[in-house]
Amino acid sequence: MQGVTRIGAAAGILGVLAMTACSNPGAGGDSGPPGTGEAEVQAKELTVWTNSADPESIRNVYERFGEKYGVKMNIVEIAADGFENQVQTKWASGDRPDILEYHATSAFWALNPARNMVDLSSMPYVTKSGDLYQHVGAYRGKVYAAVTQSPGLFGIFYNKNVLKKAGLRAPKTYDDLSRICSVLKAKDPAVNPLWESGGSQWPTQILGGILYMSSAQKRDDWAHKIMDKKAAFDDRNGPFVAGASAYDRLRKDGCFNKDATTATFEASVRSVADGSSAMVALGSDLSPFNREFGGDTDKTDATIGFAAVSADGPVASWAPNVSGTWYVPKTGDARRQSTALAFIKYATGEGYQQYIDESKTAPLLAGFEEPSGVQHLQQQITAAYKVNSALAFNTDLVGFSDRFPIYTTGILSGQEAPQDAGKKAQTAFEQGAKAAGLPGW
Repeated sequence: MQGVTRIGAAAGILGVLAMTACSNPGAGGDSGPPGTGEAEVQAKELTVWTNSADPESIRNVYERFGEKYGVKMNIVEIAADGFENQVQTKWASGDRPDILEYHATSAFWALNPARNMVDLSSMPYVTKSGDLYQHVGAYRGKVYAAVTQSPGLFGIFYNKNVLKKAGLRAPKTYDDLSRICSVLKAKDPAVNPLWESGGSQWPTQILGGILYMSSAQKRDDWAHKIMDKKAAFDDRNGPFVAGASAYDRLRKDGCFNKDATTATFEASVRSVADGSSAMVALGSDLSPFNREFGGDTDKTDATIGFAAVSADGPVASWAPNVSGTWYVPKTGDARRQSTALAFIKYATGEGYQQYIDESKTAPLLAGFEEPSGVQHLQQQITAAYKVNSALAFNTDLVGFSDRFPIYTTGILSGQEAPQDAGKKAQTAFEQGAKAAGLPGW
């Protein structure tokens, strides 16, 4: 499996978790061809909105489909920075592509899928995806997304040599992180135990809560308890406040780099790669680390390790990738809509194995073969996802998700108390839930 590719998309996966549904999907819209595997190529041209940070393997899927079926693919690249806002602005103006690449989380609810998207529930790929669409890409029992890339994971990347020199093992819990911090400060004070990137803001939510909450999400499906009003962010003994408090303790114990409030994501990769920092919490995109080692994946594998960490043990937290997640908007043009559905059929069928082989990712759909030559560190990440993982808790918590990095950055700077962050989070979610028309709100 592979995380998001390139730095912009790495931020995008967190941007997923930071988007809110700002309108209530309703009913209606044009009928058009049904979303089934019977769709045929009828148009000679399609317009596709894509994320500018897409890897070449995704771009090649468009190219191969176009060449095979004689369809001109007009690719409109939308900048990865601010991708979600740009898509929503264009969408709100009434502009529509024939194929939309977008998030499979609650971010797509704001596009009013029941009215504006083709229901893909009957497409063959759905039954090949296990229980994926019970978690992502669906709204009110209908599947609207075609997710083709394995999810991205969040975890701790660490410098193997730094930990080995100090006689330390990879962390599994936040208590382990505290212990590693204490030992490194005593044995090698020149090394930053943990790098944090407050200047980039979005990475702070990973260590500030996403990782900690993985075990609660795995054990109790905590996010749905929030949506069902059976739990609250500001429960004094609840996991959200506990996670924020654990993050605050790491700050108070001096575990972060001195410039944590202004440092950037790019610098974090460089610092862990060269050993000046021991650990950093990031998404599972390996390309920044591979670039630090001149593209030599063997050097990356020899130097960098990945650890799944949560409050109670090694539970990996995951979220769907925007790259290779497609929707078919209702455009009113039946011929183009049928051709767009034919693309979905191709991308999840006859064209899928070549994409998997090219991208070196584990197949998300059943019935396809694992590619050869997958980087060893990527294999470790894939194993973490398969063995013990949970959907990132904030994936569908509308209203709260876009505020989350603001709260964690506030805790990092010492300006936000964990309990106060919980109260603000609860208020933000309640407002977002009502705006999105979630059942019971």
